[in-house]
Amino acid sequence: MNPIPQLLLGGFIVSVVLGASAQASQFCPQGGLREIMLENKPQRLAAYFAAIGFAMVAVAGLQWLLHQGVQPSHPPYRSAQFPWGRYMLGGLLFGSGMVLARGCPLRTLVRSAQGSVLALLSLGAMSIAAFAMTSTFVFNDWIGPWIVRLNLDLAHWGWQSQGLDAALGLHGWIARSLLGLALGSLVLTLAARGSRGAGRRMRWIGSALIGLMVAAGYWLTAGPIGERAAGDAAFMSQPPDGMGVQSFSFAGPLSDMTHFVMHAHAQTFTFGVVLVLGTLIGAAASAIARGEFRIQVQFALRDLIPRLLGSLMTGAGAVLGLGCTVGHGLSGLSPLSLGSALGLACIFLGAWATIRIESWHSSNNLATLVVADGH
Repeated sequence: MNPIPQLLLGGFIVSVVLGASAQASQFCPQGGLREIMLENKPQRLAAYFAAIGFAMVAVAGLQWLLHQGVQPSHPPYRSAQFPWGRYMLGGLLFGSGMVLARGCPLRTLVRSAQGSVLALLSLGAMSIAAFAMTSTFVFNDWIGPWIVRLNLDLAHWGWQSQGLDAALGLHGWIARSLLGLALGSLVLTLAARGSRGAGRRMRWIGSALIGLMVAAGYWLTAGPIGERAAGDAAFMSQPPDGMGVQSFSFAGPLSDMTHFVMHAHAQTFTFGVVLVLGTLIGAAASAIARGEFRIQVQFALRDLIPRLLGSLMTGAGAVLGLGCTVGHGLSGLSPLSLGSALGLACIFLGAWATIRIESWHSSNNLATLVVADGH
């Protein structure tokens, strides 16, 4: 089989496993943050950080196996160009949006696969916003000209990249692998403390599989299959879109999916499209096998507008910030990107502030109802 179809087939298999794992374990960083803030339940958030730990350990092992770093990646997680403005503004927009949308792109994909029409509408809005940011004038004409001025060139400070290893003065794949193993093990140890309670085994299995699939995505694109596919593409008169070292992120792939739907006849069946389709199919298969697939058509119209607004913010924020809770949190942090650490911190800051505002608003409404009933 030609290496390009091999790459796409491998991506499909990996994404099916990730989708099934996310569905079975109820993987949801937004839900985890909401639960620990409002109910003091840390289990689901701990599962998210466990997935980060597993991804860091697995990617560190992969770099040791390949004797190289997983770079240059797409997005450029370890570039010497540090677009801190995009990380911060995009992260805040994404974080706030995913709270309004009641889920990040991965969780929305899973809920769509379980039969939720509202989630499917949200997914469509995320995809349209991401497509508008990547394929229309919105970013190039309105945002790019001023936000690019906020970029920092780390080479001026003698840093080879925005990797944590470069910031610490470490060089080479060996040092990076050892640092990734150490940090990943630390994250797993801390996550284990908050993962007690019912369903712990399923959450940990899900987190482990999700983290391993992130490493598998890098193995496919940076390993022998990816190298052969890139070599073949280089000699094509019209090389396929979406090539290069990459793993799971649902910012660009949602845009790729929209572009594929609009131009299926062109060279638009990318690795990102495969990841979206595979995740949907894997989540649907898991939901059917577990008896959790139900077509849910009815929803309150008052919920539709904030969900769609949040979905637009999520899709736009993911592209603006160069990543999402999966892109930055798993695929970006695993190769030790400081930009991904900043992006993820801003995502959680935006989500935390929005949950606080929602909670305050709900409390005020409840107090108003109590006073009205008293009269």
